Amino acid sequence: MSRNKKLAIVFSVMTCAIILLVIMLIREFGTGNETKPVIDEPSKVTITLKAVGDNLIHSPIYNSCKTEDGFNFDGLYTHITPHIKDADIAAINQETIFVDSVSALSGYPAFGTPPEVGESVAKAGFNLVTHATNHTYDKGADAVFHTIDFWKKHKGVTVIGINENQDKQDSITIWEKGDLKIALLNFTYGLNGYRPPADKSYLINIFGRGEKEEELLSKAEEEADITVVFLHFGTEYTHKPTSSQIKDVEFLTEGGADIIIGTHPHVIQPACEHISENGNRSVVFYSLGNFVSNQKENPKILGGMANVTISKEGDNVSIDSYEMLPTVTHRENGMYSVYMLSDYTDELAKKNTRGSLLSVEKLQTMFDDVMNIEVK
Repeated sequence: MSRNKKLAIVFSVMTCAIILLVIMLIREFGTGNETKPVIDEPSKVTITLKAVGDNLIHSPIYNSCKTEDGFNFDGLYTHITPHIKDADIAAINQETIFVDSVSALSGYPAFGTPPEVGESVAKAGFNLVTHATNHTYDKGADAVFHTIDFWKKHKGVTVIGINENQDKQDSITIWEKGDLKIALLNFTYGLNGYRPPADKSYLINIFGRGEKEEELLSKAEEEADITVVFLHFGTEYTHKPTSSQIKDVEFLTEGGADIIIGTHPHVIQPACEHISENGNRSVVFYSLGNFVSNQKENPKILGGMANVTISKEGDNVSIDSYEMLPTVTHRENGMYSVYMLSDYTDELAKKNTRGSLLSVEKLQTMFDDVMNIEVK
């Protein structure tokens, strides 16, 4: 064999060996240009829920908001808008029902409220209105239907607690963001002795610890990740939750309620966690107190804003944080507005009709004392 043929064979063998080596290396380590397989990471969805207490429109309030053309209530909520604009759900308890004429307007004890309140509530940024209160039937069925019709014009506002038919009462309102679903329920303990006619019993959600409530809670559990119940309950002007309130909370928590937000006492009550006998847990705001009212004493002008963060990542749903933040109803020269206590100053307090009886320190101390009440 010639020297040239020997070199050719050696070169061919070496070439084949190099090619095989390259192939093996590519299989082992890749070229660096290939598309790597995509692994789906579960995305995290977060919802912020903020809620305030009773929007209680006494006659001095609507009289102070008269204009040449009717009423304007924007000034009530101006200072709160910056604090709710980042919320996915911004809820307010509309204590009083809307009426369709000036002649039907009234204050305590049977309230009839200008619908312009609703205009300002929506303009302020509230997008969830709870309407089941002890004053919802103060003006009868016609006012409830009028209120329902009013809110239909505001597509960005969800209304719960009042219903135009039986199907509406039997359904669950679901708030969605991404694949996180929040069920929203609203009840009142009663209607101050009033009762809708039998053929319109669906108008207002009345709470009773019964089979109907169990069915709604079960349905909410099936349709949503988190169940929030807004409950108008308790004893007026008491900071400590009653045994009846605690029983209501136990019933709701056992049934699957994850967050319970209370109104009606017109003063704040504690926010805490509740563990039911069957091991379920809930976050409870026993009372957010008054948001807007003409009630004058310090405990009645101090309110609360619930602030809750809920998230879902994959199949994991959690309540990441909760707190109650103090609010204060300010009344000066016959005009009304609401502030977060964090924005309130002693200079404003001096202008308040409470005068020397009011200060930021007094309000903060009262708030802290109530939040420290132990619920058993």
